Amino acid sequence: MLELNKIKNIDSNVWFFRFKKFDESTYLITNDIWKYSFVEKKDFWEFISGNLKSGDKYDELLSKRFIKNSDYISEMAWAYAKKNQFLAFWPTLHIIVTTLRCNHKCQYCHAAVAPMTAKDMDMTEETAKKVVDAIFYTSSKNLTIEFQWGESLINWDIVKYIVEYASIKANHLDKRVTFTIVTNLTLMDDEKMNYLIDNWIWISTSLDWDEETHNYNRTFKDWNSYENVTYWIKKINEEYKKRWIRNKVWALLTVTKKTLSKYREIIDDYISIWLDSIFLRPLNPYWFAAAELEKLWYETKDFFDFYKKSMDYILELNKNWVNFRESLSSIYLMKIFNERDPNYLDERSPCWACIWQVAYNYDWKIYSCDEWRMLWRMWDDNFLMTSVTESWKETYINMIESETTKIMVQASTLDWLPWYNESVYKPYIWVCPIHSYKTSWNIIPNYSKDHKKILDYAVLDYLFNKLREDSNLKIFQKWSLVNNDTNLCNII
Repeated sequence: MLELNKIKNIDSNVWFFRFKKFDESTYLITNDIWKYSFVEKKDFWEFISGNLKSGDKYDELLSKRFIKNSDYISEMAWAYAKKNQFLAFWPTLHIIVTTLRCNHKCQYCHAAVAPMTAKDMDMTEETAKKVVDAIFYTSSKNLTIEFQWGESLINWDIVKYIVEYASIKANHLDKRVTFTIVTNLTLMDDEKMNYLIDNWIWISTSLDWDEETHNYNRTFKDWNSYENVTYWIKKINEEYKKRWIRNKVWALLTVTKKTLSKYREIIDDYISIWLDSIFLRPLNPYWFAAAELEKLWYETKDFFDFYKKSMDYILELNKNWVNFRESLSSIYLMKIFNERDPNYLDERSPCWACIWQVAYNYDWKIYSCDEWRMLWRMWDDNFLMTSVTESWKETYINMIESETTKIMVQASTLDWLPWYNESVYKPYIWVCPIHSYKTSWNIIPNYSKDHKKILDYAVLDYLFNKLREDSNLKIFQKWSLVNNDTNLCNII
């Protein structure tokens, strides 16, 4: 091994980086402020030996902090702080379950919803008030309250109560609060629509095109779910347009086995109802989805093939002046190209649970995230943080100091996870303890068996390969500028 004094005397201006051989002639390198570069083999060996002293590649690597100069430490510290500023503000996303009742019986339902007769699973006004009080005692100045699981419009009076009470508290406490609602839109009417738009409440729904696939995935006995959701998406978007509001309903697709062959039709139909994006989301192995593997499931490679075909088509559309983007890709691209994190809670290290997102159940219980709350419905209450108490301060201290919070932060921090920390894609990816728990019964992921990681890497390989072409690079840079605030909404 080299002695310390010999290491200190090495004449090199190279600083820390991660790398992989991208193809036969090129290496991809990244660093801790999420910069990247493609380096030809000859330049790569010159670079790592400290002999790259001039030229265009030298100038690029210097500007991206792969090579040190006299201002390196201060510039790197500032860039790292901007990229990770979210560490200073938590929790920001507060999910409120106003009811577990739902009028759908979706094949892949993650929430394990209750039947419409189970009125005892509605949140009361007393509980809602204490939940809002607890939310406003948390440390973040900017808050998002999201209504979801089961169908939020069922307990409409409590939704309105929370919006109005939280708005008053935000005004008095000088905090900013944003509202989002996840709904299947079957109980929407003009009065509710106007209330949501008047109060600037973001609307998220699910749309599993085409009609046959949507109605199969999202079983609704009362009438045609597909016709209802598309009607209201169009009507709400028309209303936004009339009011000169630059907003659209956030529609999310859950990919099942029936979806895989219909990528082109799905994208065309999204565009036909004036949507400008699609979120290609794989299934998660939770609750009903785990029980319906034969009907719904597919291999990781099958989903990536679907993603690749969809992306190729979307890029083709953009080159023909159709403004349409894929949202998962946009999130990665915002990380790759921007100086600040895009504020999408799913793709972070540590993950969102406990310190950025908490879920308040209808029955006073507080969970580390909505996914862990789902496990409660699977008779696993190991990741309960605490319960709402009479004291706002006590509730918040119990949340932050809970063993669940400490464990979740440790389990989802990539910097100490072997192989994840060494990966060239470490700056962009995350790990999900609940996914690891459900697939291996261990909240610490197994790198070699982590199917989520395999898919993330395949998507990033695709994106980095595509952005090497100037025509794709311009499209991707445009996508990276999109304000993605509505991505806090999750699928119902």
